[in-house]
Parts: sequence; C-alpha cells; structure tokens
Amino acid sequence: MTFTDNKTSVSGTPLVSIITPVYNRSDYLGETIESVLAQTFTDWELLIIDDGSETDETQKIAEAYCNLDSRIHYTYRPHAGTSATRNHGIALARGRYLGFLDSDDRYLPHGLESLVDALKSSEKNVKMVYGDFFKYFQSEKRFHPTRVTPPQPRPGLYIQFLVSGANPVAPCACLTERYAVEKLGGFDSRFDSLEDRELWARLVRKYDIAHVPEKVAIYRKHDNQITNAQFSSRRRLAIDRHSYTYFSSLPLDIWFPKATTAATQAKSLDELAMVMLNRPNTAFDTVLHLLRMAQKKSPSHSRQTFVDNLEAKIPQILKNQYGSSERILIPDL
Repeated sequence: MTFTDNKTSVSGTPLVSIITPVYNRSDYLGETIESVLAQTFTDWELLIIDDGSETDETQKIAEAYCNLDSRIHYTYRPHAGTSATRNHGIALARGRYLGFLDSDDRYLPHGLESLVDALKSSEKNVKMVYGDFFKYFQSEKRFHPTRVTPPQPRPGLYIQFLVSGANPVAPCACLTERYAVEKLGGFDSRFDSLEDRELWARLVRKYDIAHVPEKVAIYRKHDNQITNAQFSSRRRLAIDRHSYTYFSSLPLDIWFPKATTAATQAKSLDELAMVMLNRPNTAFDTVLHLLRMAQKKSPSHSRQTFVDNLEAKIPQILKNQYGSSERILIPDL
C-alpha cells in the first residue's frame, strides 16, 4: 500500500486523534503506546485519559512518553468510568478521525494507515471503517486470528449490534469520523459495559460503515479483565438496557419493512423475541417487552400464557445464573 501525501500533517492539526482511556493499567500501557509510535502512518495525536488511577505508575509512564514525543498528551481526571473518559478524550480531540485504542490493546504497524486509507476513500455516508484483528490470550501467550463479519444490509445490520456475540467492531480495530460521533452525543455514560456496541448501534441508524479485510490490531484477553459473577450480572443488565433503549426508539416499519399488518408485525416481534431469548446473557425484560408489543398488535391466548410463565420464572433463572435477580424497569405500553 502506498500512502505518502498525508502521513504527516502540514497544518499542525493531526488527521487522527487516538483516545486511550486508562485506569490502573501500567502493566500494558507502555506496549500500547509503543504500538502507536511504530505506526507507518504518523499524522496522529495520542490522548491518554487517566480515569483516576491510584494504585500503579500509570501517570509516570504516560508522562515519560509525553516527554519523548510531542504528539502524546496525558490528562488526569477523577474516576468516572470508560464511557465518560472516552467522551473527555473526544472533547479534547483535534483530529478529523477518531481511533479508540484501549490501554491493553495494540495497533499492528500498518493498522492505522489501512484504516485511514479506507475511510478517506469510502463513500460519503460511510462514517466508520473497521478491520480484522488478533485476539491475544495473555495467560497462554497465544494469538488467535479473528475475521470479523462484514456489515449486513439493513435492518439486519442493527441486529449485529444488539445480539450477544454478533458485534463485528472492536474499538481497537475501527476508525470513525469525529463529527459523526460528536453529533450522536458520544458514548452513553450509563454504559460501562457494551458502551462501544451501544454507540455503534446508534451510528448505523444514520450512517454507513465499511469493513477493511485486513488485520489491523491486537485485542488482549487477560486475567485483569473483569469476568466474575458480579460483572456477568452487570453485563446482562447492560445488554437488557441497551436492547430496550434501542428497540424502543425505532418504529416497527424500520425493523420489519415487510411486515405491513398487525398480524405480520406481531409474528416478527415473536420471532425476534425468541432469537434474543436463546442468546447468552438474555435480555429478559426486553424479550417480555417485545412479546407484549406483539400481544397488543395481535392478541393470542397462547402468547399471553407464555409471557405469564416466563415472567414467573425469570427471578429464579437470574438468581441461579448470576446470583442476582436485579431487573431493568420498562414502562408499560
């Protein structure tokens, strides 16, 4: 790939702002920064936003790199979570494009160049490009190549960002137009799990995205990532809240363009509810909401019986699987 005329800015304003939130992550931060310094594309700024680290040498490491390269900037702020920290970085960003590189992930040397080249050459309505990546399992010191799913036509595209396991976009492997992200309001601070997927779900309602069939980054899996039961419960709640927020804001004719009658819309809602019910980290309250919508569209005794039975079973299912029966609150139809 040739890329010569815009590797370095002539205006003094970087083309790409890379946002790296960090919280007590001095163990991998140096590798993350080194991967940015190793990029073949050089017209970037790296914004390291410290989310209130207290227990390690995050600040010391970040400031040492700031002294080595004027493109690297460090900001400390009180602990507020990943979404708020990324939004703080967006507010400071000067670049036309935004990259989201977490403090334990890495770019491959040509990764940023490939993403920039793809976004610059994309159709006008494409506001995000994303590539393939490697998963690196830290404890096993093993790389696993991941080929992500190209974007589907709408409305199937929306489902990719709602259904667990279907999200094709890793933050470390994507690049977005800054003004598009700002227009959407950035990351939703109510989410510190699935916050990236929630933003992508809003982005694809208005804009197009494109897949870059190249490995551009390394996503690290390690023991310091939160995987305990408490997190699983919070994650399921986040999935439920995200799913409901998303479904409740789109009219049925966008979700189901071929369903033109109350009966066909009810059938489509039933089918979607069953898909979600059989996925990991089930969004139970969203499933109930979809079934109730179907019942309102086209009443059915068998569906109402199913809803009543499911509602009765959910508390025990949640207690058994997650140790917590906490639910999200959904308004009545």
